[in-house]
Amino acid sequence: MLYGLSVTVVKDDQAVSELREEAGCFVMITNVPQKGEDSYDSKAILKAYKDQYGIEQNFGFLKDPVIVNSIFLKKPERIEVLGLVLLLSLLVWRLIEREMRQYIEIEKRDLPGWKKRRTTRPTTFMLTTKFQGVMIIKVGNIRKLNKMDYMLKKGCGMWVSTPYNAQ
Repeated sequence: MLYGLSVTVVKDDQAVSELREEAGCFVMITNVPQKGEDSYDSKAILKAYKDQYGIEQNFGFLKDPVIVNSIFLKKPERIEVLGLVLLLSLLVWRLIEREMRQYIEIEKRDLPGWKKRRTTRPTTFMLTTKFQGVMIIKVGNIRKLNKMDYMLKKGCGMWVSTPYNAQ
């Protein structure tokens, strides 16, 4: 037995038009006034919203199921405090990045980036990796900055400390 199927495809211009209109629609709820002294038009609001991409990208780690599913807090107060700590950490993280980028802009310089390449758009993560082996040792009122260099000697890992005075 052999079966066959004969099909004719017809474009429904009205349905396509409606779907295109829906696809081009962006729903956003805001409390920004449309009239008055502090008002903005919808295009300006949409542009400001879409310019927040970098911020949303930073919040992405909070929404990651690996992070969310590994938090075992039950009391609403503790969840709220954890959220505040994470938001403050993100604020400090972004402020470090902002300061580095403003410095670059003012000084017309670049900073070391990944793989010994220079960059004018450093990230906080890049900066924190540069301090990975730095340690401050405080004995009494004396502080010493120790830069820890990692060496391999005879197949074993060994830390070698190079002291600097930082009083």
